[in-house]
Amino acid sequence: MAIKQFIFDLDGTLWDTSTVSADAYNHALRKDGRCDLVVTAQIIKNEFGKSFRDIADDLFPGFALPVRDELMQLCAITNNQFLADTDCLMLYPDVPGTLEALSQKAPLYMVSNCESGYMEMFLQKYSLEAYITDMECLGNNGNSKADNIRLIVERNHLDHAVYVGDTAGDCDSAEKAGVPFIFASYGFGTVAKECLSIKHFSDLLEYV
Repeated sequence: MAIKQFIFDLDGTLWDTSTVSADAYNHALRKDGRCDLVVTAQIIKNEFGKSFRDIADDLFPGFALPVRDELMQLCAITNNQFLADTDCLMLYPDVPGTLEALSQKAPLYMVSNCESGYMEMFLQKYSLEAYITDMECLGNNGNSKADNIRLIVERNHLDHAVYVGDTAGDCDSAEKAGVPFIFASYGFGTVAKECLSIKHFSDLLEYV
């Protein structure tokens, strides 16, 4: 398969924030006091990749919708602060070097179901801004991941792009967008469909 452009998912594909994010969620919830849920790293792994609406519904089903949104927003704000400030190793191995090498041969893009500012925080934290040509997320426009993959393809006139992600939802989104999928098998999820897969992020160098 000829690949001229790469579009990346973020959580579970470029980094694993599950431990730090669980701490952030618990800190936010204990400080707020309305919810006694104890968030674990596995809960985070199960939820990341979903929309904020779906995560809020999963984590806070006993609360009215407005309260779910309030709790989710508190967790999101605290999560961004924790992730920006932590010295914990969260990047998957060889991500910076691989992005640099790939960017010399193909334009790179990002699409995530995250809120506005999350991808920017990630790129700034690791000084990776120079490698990403364009990016889009649900928080910016309310679009599904499939629609945002399609949007990136259309506004950048991509002709041989692939989407790299780590969940069945990523696979389905790429399929709906009409873009081939590469499964990051080291990430959070599983994919039942037959597709290209990588065991390490640096394996992508074999495709360029």
